[in-house]
Amino acid sequence: MFKTAHFASSFSVMLPASLLWLLSPFNNLSGRRYVFAFSTSQKSALRDVNRDFAMWIKMLIFAPKTMANDCTDIDIVLRQINQRLRKLEKSDSEKTEEIGRLNRVINQKDVEIHNLKTELVVAKERIKELEEAADDTSSTPGKPEKNSSNSSIPPSQESIASREQRRTKSLRKPSGKPSGGQPGHKGHTLQTVAEPDVIVKHEPVYCKCCGRLLIDIPCQKIRKTQIVDIKVVVETCEEQYYEKVCECGCVNNCEAPNCRIKYGDNLRALVTYLNVVQCIPFKRIAELISDLSGQNISEGTVQNILKENSGKADSAYEEIRKRLETASVVGADETGAAVGKHLHWNWIFQNDQLTYVFQSESRGQKAIDSKFPKGLPYSTLVTDRHQSYFKMNVKDHQVCLAHLLRNAEYLNELDSNQDWSRRFIQLIEHSINLRREGNITSRKIKVLKTKMKNLLGESLTHLDNEFEKFKRGILKVKDYLFTFLSNPSVPYDNNASERGVRKIKIKQKVSGCFRTDGGADDFAKLHSIAETAMKNGNSKFNAILAVVQQ
Repeated sequence: MFKTAHFASSFSVMLPASLLWLLSPFNNLSGRRYVFAFSTSQKSALRDVNRDFAMWIKMLIFAPKTMANDCTDIDIVLRQINQRLRKLEKSDSEKTEEIGRLNRVINQKDVEIHNLKTELVVAKERIKELEEAADDTSSTPGKPEKNSSNSSIPPSQESIASREQRRTKSLRKPSGKPSGGQPGHKGHTLQTVAEPDVIVKHEPVYCKCCGRLLIDIPCQKIRKTQIVDIKVVVETCEEQYYEKVCECGCVNNCEAPNCRIKYGDNLRALVTYLNVVQCIPFKRIAELISDLSGQNISEGTVQNILKENSGKADSAYEEIRKRLETASVVGADETGAAVGKHLHWNWIFQNDQLTYVFQSESRGQKAIDSKFPKGLPYSTLVTDRHQSYFKMNVKDHQVCLAHLLRNAEYLNELDSNQDWSRRFIQLIEHSINLRREGNITSRKIKVLKTKMKNLLGESLTHLDNEFEKFKRGILKVKDYLFTFLSNPSVPYDNNASERGVRKIKIKQKVSGCFRTDGGADDFAKLHSIAETAMKNGNSKFNAILAVVQQ
């Protein structure tokens, strides 16, 4: 007996599938008692239903406790997940910081790579120039050593043996004149002045014979001596600024500097002169000023003074450059100079009245174009055989014959049995003598060019390869060997330009490298103005003082 319909309708959702299947034929029955006869298969199904039903009842009884345990487990899992999320967030933050650090390292390495590439380009250019000019300092086994007398190697890079030999051997021929100043030479003897600043009288007080007092006895001047001396005087000038009120109510005042105390123009000019002209480093300038005047000045102040004066010199510096663009003769040269840890190049363009120096990272056409983009169309350019100069837009060229004579002298030392290099030297010296004697004609110039053409046309394959290399170099500039014979204002050497860049080497030897590009530019600018003033008969110090007073 079983209330099938009521039970099925009430718990149909929760009953097992076997029980629902069993009760499904009786869904329309309600509230009635029936007796059923079950077959063997139905009895077996009923047992299964009873087992499933018991399990279902057990689930209903114990489900709340199981669900509570499940909720507790979920909280633990959630807390674990939150902990893992926090760890992931911390790890993500650390990775972000690491990525930032790595990016900074990469940027730093990129800068270092760029600097190394720049140094590599400069080194390759230098190697190429040395190979073309054959001016390497290393001597080849079995060949004479190259030095300043037989190559373009500067004296500072010579070996000790070469220096000693240079002191005892000279390319100059004896003139037969005695050493020292020659007759007619204007000396530097001190000259007396008509009105001295101070007069000191020296009168005898006692008689050397009897010891009598001579104060009341009249004296007679027998001799005078003037003493020229220098006295360092520190002068403090106080500038006071006032204002006046006009009747109209307007307040009028003088423009005053925004500082309580400062160094004067003379001291600023002296500091600049000592560094630029005398090449004294900052520290020694500060010591010198302190020892002479008692004024303590820092190295930073010295640097600031130079930077300020360099800014005031911009207009004069640009004027020098513009005048060179229209000059008829210009000499040029370049030399290496260290700026920080890098090799830069100092360039000079000059003539008898002007000197223009600038520094650049490049030794090629890029550096020249940055200052002279249109070239020097009105100028005959006097240079060595550096290829960048021959790419410029100029009127004409003159190569330095002093360089060629030194290189030919090396060939004489290399092979004393040949006469080709000696004939070359004789031909060059003959052209120089014609210029010195003023005995130049168009016919003589033509004869010289013909002889040089024939000399360069001779085969030198039987001699050392240095001869052929030298000849190839001359053939590239053969049209610019005798330009100076047709133009009296063109020199036959580039010694003036070499002397101009020598100051850069002295500066580096005394003070070391330039610390920054700005410092190198400041020196080049002020040096150009001082040298230009000297060439025009003016004092270097006064020229710098004029710049300071602007």
